This record gives sequence, C-alpha cells and structure tokens, in this order.
Amino acid sequence: MARTKDEILHQQRREAILRAAARVFKAKGFHGARTEDICAEAATSAGTVFRYFPDKRAMIVAVAEMEFERYRQEIRRLATPEGLRWLTRIGEADLAELLRPTEFDLGGDSWLELARDPDGRQRLLDFDRRLRADLARELKRGQAEGWVRPSLDPEGAANVILAIFSGLDFDCEIGATIEPAATAHALADLFRRFILA
Repeated sequence: MARTKDEILHQQRREAILRAAARVFKAKGFHGARTEDICAEAATSAGTVFRYFPDKRAMIVAVAEMEFERYRQEIRRLATPEGLRWLTRIGEADLAELLRPTEFDLGGDSWLELARDPDGRQRLLDFDRRLRADLARELKRGQAEGWVRPSLDPEGAANVILAIFSGLDFDCEIGATIEPAATAHALADLFRRFILA
C-alpha cells in the first residue's frame, strides 16, 4: 500500500528535525545543545519539534538508530567478496570517503552521553553484539565459499576489523592526523594478507 502525502510529509519533517539535531549535537555536544538551537537549525517551532520528539534524549536515540542502520548497511556491503577485494585495493580517497561523516553523525560527545544512559548503553551494546555477529557470520560464509582465509578466526577478525574502523572514526572525530595514504596502504595490506584466501 502506498504511503499518503501526509505520511511522506511527516517523515520528511521528522528527518529534517533529526538532521538539524545531529548538527547541533555534533557542534555543541548533548548538554550544550538547547532545544532552541535545534529549532533554529531546523527552521521550525518548538511545538513542531515536540510533536515529533518529547525531548533531546528521544532525538539522540532516533539519530543513533539511523546511524546504526548505516553501519549495518556498510558492513553488509564490505563483508562480501567484492567488498573485501575493494578493501585490498583501498586508496587514500576511498578511505576518506569511507570515514566521511554523514548528515546524521552525532559526534563523540553525544555517543558517550547515549552510553551513560542505561537504556542507551543497552542499545549500543545490543547493536555492537549484532554487528560483530553479522560480520563474523559473513566471514564464516566466506570461508565456506573459499574467499576468506580458512585459518582465520571469524569472531576474532570481526573484533579487530570493527576496532580498526571505530578507532579510525574516533581519530577523525578528534582531528588526529592519520596519514591517509599510509593508512589506506596498511589497511589494503591487512585485508590482502590476513583476511582473503
């Protein structure tokens, strides 16, 4: 059944508010972000914002869910024969694109705030567990199909791969210099020598 025009408009407004909230959270942190700032960034009234979200925490959870889905899609894309082969040839521009923040990128401060909340922490841990399991499952499938090295420990490799990309994301977040060409070369080498068959 097709969505009505009102449903589409509702979804568009909701996403516009979330994009604005993500920009404000990233710029000012969760505690520094005021509802007024989010309203101004979204070019809407507080009444409209509160029609969609009861408070800032609900906004940060909704943005996190969108980022979780992006991470899931990225892992699905990379944990394929084509994706892993692409990683063995990754260049500086490819790495920059892979690490480029999205419009829903929260920033480290907001992720930490989410983790401080027991509910938010559980969401993060559940997502992390599923992501690691999904990646390990794809690596096991790759072993069965012959495109992943047979002696690789899929669970351990999933942990290391996700730690590498989490660390690179964090480095970019804080503005650390990661020498993109050297990093891309090392990543390509890692996937070529230790992951692929």
